[in-house]
Amino acid sequence: MTDWCGGSWLWKSPAGKESWQWAEQEQSIQAEGVVYRIEKDTRTMIYLKKTILIRSGSSKKYPIRNIKCTGKKEALNSLREGMRVRLEGTLALPELPRNPGQFNRRVYESGKKIDFYLEDPAIVWSKEGSSGSTGMLRAWREEIKKRCKWLYPDTEAGILEAMLFGEKSELTAEVKGFYQAAGISHVLAISGLHISLLALATAGILRRLGLPMPVWVLLSVGVLCGYGILIGQPTTAVRALLMFCVLQGGRLLGRSYDLLSALAFAGILMLLDNPDLVADGGCKLSFCAVIGVGWYVSEKQKIFRGLGKKEKGKKKEKKSGVRAIPEHIRTGWYLWMFTLPVMLDTFYQVSVAGILWNLVVIPLLPIVIASGGMGVLLAGWNVLLGSVAGSPAYGLLKVYQWIGQISEKLPVGMWTPGQPPKIVIAVYYLVMIVVVLVEKQMIKSENRWKKGKICLALELCSMVLLLSMMAHPWQQREQITFLDVGQGDASLLQSGGQALLLDGGSTSQKKVGTYVILPYLKQQGISCLEAVVLTHTDQDHINGVMEVLEEGEKGWLTVKHLLYPCWMEETEQGRELQKLAKEAGASCQGIRAGDQLELGNAEAAVIYPGDEETVTEPNAGSLVLCWEWAGVRTLFTGDLPEEKERELLQKLPACEILQVGHHGSATSTCQEFLDRVQPSLAVISCALTNRYGHPAPDTVERLEKNGCEIRYTMKGGAVTVRQRGKEIRVEEYVTGGQ
Repeated sequence: MTDWCGGSWLWKSPAGKESWQWAEQEQSIQAEGVVYRIEKDTRTMIYLKKTILIRSGSSKKYPIRNIKCTGKKEALNSLREGMRVRLEGTLALPELPRNPGQFNRRVYESGKKIDFYLEDPAIVWSKEGSSGSTGMLRAWREEIKKRCKWLYPDTEAGILEAMLFGEKSELTAEVKGFYQAAGISHVLAISGLHISLLALATAGILRRLGLPMPVWVLLSVGVLCGYGILIGQPTTAVRALLMFCVLQGGRLLGRSYDLLSALAFAGILMLLDNPDLVADGGCKLSFCAVIGVGWYVSEKQKIFRGLGKKEKGKKKEKKSGVRAIPEHIRTGWYLWMFTLPVMLDTFYQVSVAGILWNLVVIPLLPIVIASGGMGVLLAGWNVLLGSVAGSPAYGLLKVYQWIGQISEKLPVGMWTPGQPPKIVIAVYYLVMIVVVLVEKQMIKSENRWKKGKICLALELCSMVLLLSMMAHPWQQREQITFLDVGQGDASLLQSGGQALLLDGGSTSQKKVGTYVILPYLKQQGISCLEAVVLTHTDQDHINGVMEVLEEGEKGWLTVKHLLYPCWMEETEQGRELQKLAKEAGASCQGIRAGDQLELGNAEAAVIYPGDEETVTEPNAGSLVLCWEWAGVRTLFTGDLPEEKERELLQKLPACEILQVGHHGSATSTCQEFLDRVQPSLAVISCALTNRYGHPAPDTVERLEKNGCEIRYTMKGGAVTVRQRGKEIRVEEYVTGGQ
């Protein structure tokens, strides 16, 4: 599925499989196209449209859709939007996820019609292109962004730029975290809400100017189209723009407007243009929200208005139950319930606080946009006037940040039930449909008291049932998962509804905790770690753990204990980890040989090191653990060298599963060790390419001679081991191997 989602159009394109193979082989390729977007951060990203690929030494041209070129600032500084350029660099495909929950970059980029990456490009030639009206709009965008910085501090300027143009490059991770915690991050992206506000404001102003209907209708459509070009035509904006065109077209033709029909029209056109949008999470959420408003919420409103109708000859009774709740609050709640499965399927967690915060934030959003927009326009004439006009926006943006800061510290701010199975999502919506149909029949009843009570009971029961379905830990099983973190180790053990993280680090992947470990926890619905256990202090075992502990400070993730070999307490890395753990509310404890750990239905024995050990080198002091679960033992040895393996031979039990020590190094997993442990399954965690030569051919050969089944995270992605009694079931995330 992921392969199709990431290249359905490409397989039909003239480039075909050849360009795909070049990307997989990371060949040097020339790409020629028109620059339509430039983003500057730590590295410069150049987006090309109307792109053709040219292989070195060949004159044949292979047309593709768009390509994203990423390189050093100094190498690409001379390029501007609208230029036609030819760049030479390494062709690559956007990455597919290698762990459950990991971001699918190929699907994301395909939704933006980006087929390939061009890495570290050099400019072959460039020339100015005809910019026309498009170039003029983009120049305006840059000018307005400058004015934002004149009026506001960097943080508020970045937020306003995101609201006006969907440009998030100026936003810090901290600010994004605040808005996500509050459940209001949608205001930072150009959504259907932004387009709707602009559309209504534009149409209303033009109408009040006394213009003939055909004129103000066409002008409003033109303004919206220009704004769409200005912001780069994001998916949600295109959907809203198409629906607005249907609305205005209906006005011109004297036809009534049906929201769901307009949505279907927009969906068909967008999928014809880009079939890969069917897998885009943002697109699915946008369409789901409109369906929720257009059908579910509207039907609920009709039902409760029907319940409130006065019967002939009877006095109007006082509202009770759900009808007593203000309509705007019910609308927000019903919309949240309708979109909940899609949000969990995409993001694995939702903001509970967002249900209430959006009742405040959304009504104030038009003021923010109007004030901010007026401020930046007036700033071109007089900065003082611009500051006065933009002051309401500044004050409200401060309020938004304050809301985010509060939400991040709330113990129940984020709800993390994990990713529900597709069949559960289908049943969820089926229940919603059935409840609505039953309620519609009930309001036809003559006994108003009876129908009101039954509808109220149905509402309560259905809400409890639906939330229970989403809250069930569908993804949590009795299993051990060896995550693919590149050159490093990270294992998650789950048993009895509890979870433990054993190591977490990488020297080949940046921010491995943020981009691999934490997404996996969210996808599994894990918001509490009973313990984080460290084997030793090497960065490829601990740097991701630091990010996990920092996340624990934000409230949604609880880490109860940080456990480590006793010798780590006096090391610099150990003290830093203890500090982070205490800030996250976790207790810190050194463990030693003879200690026992329990996790649900599993338990572990600490085999090494003991108090008598003098550790002079981290690898030699690696924690050795034997996990026993339903009679099946799993042995973890960290980076323990072979001389220590030989010293521990008499203490080691026979184990069915072995995480191969030191990533398959030639200095670990000696023959005497294997003869003693006798594993039937060996898991090696390392990067596909690394300067250490892991796994060593000699080590692999020894494992094979001992009859071990070997699984590699570098080949199959995350390796998950599930146990049913003595039966071991092995799954690889990328290959699906059993």
